[in-house]
Amino acid sequence: MTCKKLLTLLFIVMSGGVILGQKSAPFQKTSSGLEYKIYRHGGTVKPRPGDIIKTILVYTNHKDSVIFDSRISRPENIFELLEPTFKGGLEEGMTLMAIGDSAVFRVNADSVYSKTFKVSRPNFVKKGSKMNFRIKLLAVKTKESIDTRSSEEIEHDNELRKTEEPKRIEEFVKLNNITVSPSETGLYYIVRTAGTEPNITPTSKVKITYTCTTLEGQNIDTQTNPIEIDMAAHKITKGMEEGLLLMKKGTKATLILPSKLAFGKRHISSVQPYTTLIYDLEVLEVN
Repeated sequence: MTCKKLLTLLFIVMSGGVILGQKSAPFQKTSSGLEYKIYRHGGTVKPRPGDIIKTILVYTNHKDSVIFDSRISRPENIFELLEPTFKGGLEEGMTLMAIGDSAVFRVNADSVYSKTFKVSRPNFVKKGSKMNFRIKLLAVKTKESIDTRSSEEIEHDNELRKTEEPKRIEEFVKLNNITVSPSETGLYYIVRTAGTEPNITPTSKVKITYTCTTLEGQNIDTQTNPIEIDMAAHKITKGMEEGLLLMKKGTKATLILPSKLAFGKRHISSVQPYTTLIYDLEVLEVN
């Protein structure tokens, strides 16, 4: 089945899969301008900003081509629901859903990429267009119900993670027979395939694909569709920026980012504080 045919089925859940149907139902609109369709399944528990939610998520561009499908790249799509990143943002829509509900949200693509994703809008997403986000809400938990530790215990555990991180990196490097030395900042840059001109510069715009995992092999993010990064915008992590500046068009490389070059002490979605990240990158274009 093609992606186009798959997405014309609009949210029908079978055996825990994502949904898809009732395409004739009109979109409704919130006072902020968010367009939505919600298919109710009898639940009553709705998430609020700060809650941890589990979803199945598929989003597409203006041509209904799939950009991201959590069933493929992130089976455990669990993250913290934040306050809306812009007026009419996707986060507002999720607060309208209850556990078990399925929904489609139509959101401005420029705002999604610049304010929610905080990366440059890729060329396969048309400027000024709308993106469709198809979501099934599977579970909602408050932070308190997930983490019963005291603030002192959390701080102690985070400090332990910080202290042990260098040792975890050292063990990973040894186990995987990595012979390159880290840079002065601690970045490991491992070339898999050498690229050709042009080099990436601080003003380049580059198109890349990547997979991001932890040292333990947990998948954090996968981008199989090329995304464009404006190096001058400085909207990526320090480690990613440092690594890309070493690369050329066609380069395939692995970057090992100590947490100080990634998210540091922050808890971002499924990324715990002081987590080392590994990126397997390919540079497709350099402009």
